[in-house]
Amino acid sequence: MVMMSPQLIGWVGRHILPHERQLRAWLRAAFPAIDIDDVVQESYCRIATLTRVEHIDDPRRYLFRTARNVVLEQIRRERVVSIEAASGLADLEEAPEDGGSPERIVAGRRALERVERLIEALPDRARQVFRLRKIDGVPQREIAVRLGLTETVVENEVARGLRRILDQLTDEERAEMPTRRKSTPRSSKTKERR
Repeated sequence: MVMMSPQLIGWVGRHILPHERQLRAWLRAAFPAIDIDDVVQESYCRIATLTRVEHIDDPRRYLFRTARNVVLEQIRRERVVSIEAASGLADLEEAPEDGGSPERIVAGRRALERVERLIEALPDRARQVFRLRKIDGVPQREIAVRLGLTETVVENEVARGLRRILDQLTDEERAEMPTRRKSTPRSSKTKERR
């Protein structure tokens, strides 16, 4: 157990806690599929391990970067990428930090453009179904009715489209994208059997 010094507790209370609401709002907007409480708690745990804080010029920026790193580590660990979260990549690069690096913003935009090009490269029906389902958020049943397909075909087209996109991304590109957690009992049982 890490014991925080009274000085660190005071510093966190004065310089970190006032930004928690804004951090949570940013995380919610950029990464709707992550567990925000876990990310915030892990960020606080990392800050609690600091032995000194004099090197931190901008506590707000430090908090946001710490949370960003927590999210990226979760992504790298899980390696389950949701294309729905690709928009979060752009938000990640434009996090409400003072003085965000122009290079980082450009890199994020390039990654998003890459995913958009991969979507455009899908066959016509797959692209249409994928966009409706994953980008526009149209329910599977409604897509099936609109396009005269069965729901199974819609589901399969989305899965194949996602697989094609992910197969063309490098490990580094995948690691930079937010994930969607699957917390169904069935998926946890499947993992236990492996």
